[in-house]
Amino acid sequence: MNENTSNPLLLVIFGISGDLAHRKLMPALASLFANGHLPDSFSIVGVSRRKDYTVDSLFDDFSRFLPEPSGGHVDLEALKSHCSIISNNQESADDFKLMRKDLEEESRSLGQNTLRIYYLSVPAQAFISTVKLLGETGHQKPFAYESTNPRILVEKPFGYDTESAKELIEATESAFETPEIYRIDHYLAKETAQNLLAFRAHNPMFESIWNANHIDHITVGAYEQIGVEGRAVFYEKTGALRDLIQSHLLQLLALVTMEQPRTLTSNEIHMLKLELMKSILAVRPEDAIRGQYEGYREEIHNVDSSVETFAKLTLSINNERWQGTPITIETGKGLNEKTTFVCLHFRETHDEGDNTLTFNIQPKEGITITLQAKKPGLDNETEMVDMTFGYEDSFKAYVSEAYERVIMDAIKGDQSLFASSAEVMESWRIIEPAIDAWRKDGQGLKLYPFGSSADSL
Repeated sequence: MNENTSNPLLLVIFGISGDLAHRKLMPALASLFANGHLPDSFSIVGVSRRKDYTVDSLFDDFSRFLPEPSGGHVDLEALKSHCSIISNNQESADDFKLMRKDLEEESRSLGQNTLRIYYLSVPAQAFISTVKLLGETGHQKPFAYESTNPRILVEKPFGYDTESAKELIEATESAFETPEIYRIDHYLAKETAQNLLAFRAHNPMFESIWNANHIDHITVGAYEQIGVEGRAVFYEKTGALRDLIQSHLLQLLALVTMEQPRTLTSNEIHMLKLELMKSILAVRPEDAIRGQYEGYREEIHNVDSSVETFAKLTLSINNERWQGTPITIETGKGLNEKTTFVCLHFRETHDEGDNTLTFNIQPKEGITITLQAKKPGLDNETEMVDMTFGYEDSFKAYVSEAYERVIMDAIKGDQSLFASSAEVMESWRIIEPAIDAWRKDGQGLKLYPFGSSADSL
């Protein structure tokens, strides 16, 4: 525990009765607690619209999502003693004023230099009213026992298009100072995503060939075997393009293709990521493909839905390093495998096949290099072989979940893995032509059988 993480912590979670809190946030906090990563003095305050929602309800809801105890045994009763629930109407200023008084008292009881963090795990339509009321009722100011301004963590999707994203940014920045705003991308908190920069920084043999002269094309993919599974309302408003490409996959692409920073500091990483994203040309509508798995319309009870469950973009980077290297970004549900990866395909020197370097983000984090090797025997035949390194196998250690890293970085004040406002706006610029084309024209939606491979689409 360092000085930044030893101060008392007051974590306020809006949407505590929602799916994200149960599946990800509370299990992550339970793991951090079990492994001694939370300060001795801390409180988790859940905020819910439901007046009947209790701490017991919360623990019943999230305990079934706890992983196997590889990350440490969780004393749920001890954790429960640090938790409380506040009922709140997220459109009532009076409720926010009352909540402020409750939080002030909680902060006082925790002690001097308490750090207060707001985590907004709320639907997009509730975000603006929530953040505005936080600002209007003084939640953005430090309480008497606090030495720093509170921080706010925001879940994606951050906007629906360029205009709505701009509106959300203005609403957030009118209530909270920019250094206190953390826009979450849990993909960037995964070990392999973090290793994208470290890999280049500490393995100089790759840096000299990290360019269009040696890399033929790059693929960034996120495939899921499941369908929307109860997220119909969210998905009908979002679709695959907004859900993963705009938020997560463009960020992964930026980490792979940005210039190598001299130091792995937050400011330099964001500066170089933004520089790279500005150099990505906006997608041409003819380079955007969309599909929908068969049965989706029946699943969501909307026979006319044209929302895509698969999206594929071909992009170009207009800079010296990557000029002429096509980029494919694709994501889909109802496919034949679950995987998220970044793959660099090196230019072929023989007919037998190309070398590839793959960063496997999930489900099993690691790095694979595909090479040509001579087969055993008297002949000189070669074949492609894999050299693979997996985090759990190589380090023999518990690999923390992404949301554990998200929470700890927010506590430490490290914004390296969080998207800036400018990066968010650039990502919308890049995909906006596809959004506009698909909004105007319902044609071009390809239906695919559930369980298809991405290569067939």
